[in-house]
Amino acid sequence: MEGRRPRVDASRRREQILEAALAEFSQKGLHGGSTVTIAQQVGISHPNLFRLFSTKKELFLAVLVRLFETIDREMLRRGSDAGADSMPVMMDAWFGLMADREMMLMMLQGYAACEDPNIRDLMARSTREIFEKVEAMPGFDADQAHSFIAEGMLYMVSAAMDLPGRAEREPWAERFLASG
Repeated sequence: MEGRRPRVDASRRREQILEAALAEFSQKGLHGGSTVTIAQQVGISHPNLFRLFSTKKELFLAVLVRLFETIDREMLRRGSDAGADSMPVMMDAWFGLMADREMMLMMLQGYAACEDPNIRDLMARSTREIFEKVEAMPGFDADQAHSFIAEGMLYMVSAAMDLPGRAEREPWAERFLASG
């Protein structure tokens, strides 16, 4: 029995796989990401990974679903709970989410993989849900929800380029982030 690792239950193993897959797919995308690397990062065999996620695309989709659940929990629900103060609360929450660069890169990878109809449908459905939830908040209409999401996407791209990290040494990045 020496050398055997303790068993990890399926739900915890699933979480470990999703964390490793986020790291892998955020950097390399659906087609460049390696399930072998993900399995190695988690410390399981490649066949065991496929017992929980039957295909690489299923795993990629699961990472995206988890990402959008995080946006819902961390930004949209907080905005909804804030009532009339929803906009500044959601802006603060979005800036907090942007600190997770892997998450921003993964969202961009999701949009980049929209040639696949399943991914395209998930990205469209999730974007619609965000739009409709923002639109329904006090003080928002369709145009304001559109502007809020468009600005959020611009800041997502800024996070992907690591403009917050560049702002200290590149004045244009600081001005860009402070404007708008």
